Amino acid sequence: MSLDLEWNVTIGGLDTNTDFTDRVAGINIKQPLGFMQPSAHLVTITLNNFDGALTPGAGGTYSSVAWFQQAVFISCTINTTDTAQVFHGIIDDFDIRDDGVTSIVTLTASDWLSIGARGLYGNDFSNSTSYDWTEWANRIIDTFTLQGVPSGETSLPKLDQDLGVYRGFVGDVSYYAAGTVTTGYKGNAGDSLGDVLIARHQAGVPSVIWPTTIDKWTYLGNDWARYDAAIVGDTLSRTDANATTFVFTEGTPASGELPVNAIDRGYDIERVINQATISSSFTTNTVEANNSDSTSTTGIKSLFAADSSMLLDTDTQRMADNIVERFSNIHFQARKISVQSATLADTNSGSKEELAQLLDVRYGLWQNATVTYTPTAGTQVTDNCLIAGRTIQAVPGRTTITLDLLPAQDYQSFVLDSDTLGVLDTNRLG
Repeated sequence: MSLDLEWNVTIGGLDTNTDFTDRVAGINIKQPLGFMQPSAHLVTITLNNFDGALTPGAGGTYSSVAWFQQAVFISCTINTTDTAQVFHGIIDDFDIRDDGVTSIVTLTASDWLSIGARGLYGNDFSNSTSYDWTEWANRIIDTFTLQGVPSGETSLPKLDQDLGVYRGFVGDVSYYAAGTVTTGYKGNAGDSLGDVLIARHQAGVPSVIWPTTIDKWTYLGNDWARYDAAIVGDTLSRTDANATTFVFTEGTPASGELPVNAIDRGYDIERVINQATISSSFTTNTVEANNSDSTSTTGIKSLFAADSSMLLDTDTQRMADNIVERFSNIHFQARKISVQSATLADTNSGSKEELAQLLDVRYGLWQNATVTYTPTAGTQVTDNCLIAGRTIQAVPGRTTITLDLLPAQDYQSFVLDSDTLGVLDTNRLG
């Protein structure tokens, strides 16, 4: 009747890689979700190097590894059966501390989307093909891996695959929540892929894009390294097969529920937006929206998006109105919760699938969650939340998972027959 976590850290390629788990002294995983802006995930891994095998140029087993061309795969297995892919990325830094007696290596890995975003465009470009937001988002992410930079090169390693990187294209549009606006594609020579392709495409559109996994992909009989991402359009509520609601509770959770060790509850005034100004880079027009009731009580909390890629002023205005309508309110609710492995050891083993899904980068983020607890001298409260990021700290024998939460009533839309998102006069129809 417990949930046991077993971490695994593998470094290398997709066909040939090395299990470094026995060397791991600690893992720190930061995976925030950028709302209307890029999401940047960062991992630090501390490795024991007491045998000198990792010391560059010292003749050890790994002394000549080209570290910055290696992928990092971090997974966690629950009760030996359910495995979550927690983080996939590329090594971005290598630091060694060696006093002649002890030696510690710290590897830093960034998500592939952040690394791919560093590439620069060599020419001005513009494409006003009227795709919906999610299809353009998918096509844009494809350019990170195969196109868009001078001579067709990419900032991403092909790992140990012979034919470079590939993500799928026409006929392989994937997303977790749909978009309702039409957008284009525009930038200038010298612009970075990240600034143009993510920041501009998300400007003024309630949306989230985050990197997920790196997998082997077979296409037309050839093997490629495939870099994948999750795409959430302005409808905001996940409609994919893995959409779920996690249930967190104090005390002893029932099967299918997860425990809470600590709750940070408070007002969320820092996320209020009651005034929006959005400009389209295609029509060059600017639209505005304002909630005077909110500005008079909390002051002006403004959003300015200067280079939105939306093609129609009607869409631009609709998004500005949507932003102000959704995000003008202040809520008092759970903002962060933490779960510790010591508590999971006493959690019903019937919750192992839920824990594995929570830890998986594809399935545990931008999901609904209910948090039930009893405040001091009060009655039991249940907050309806959205998981909008996480930090995971793991050392041998101890894991702490901290979740960043947002109010579901603002960041989700109405879902028919849902106990948490189908409440009239509470959940938004759009």
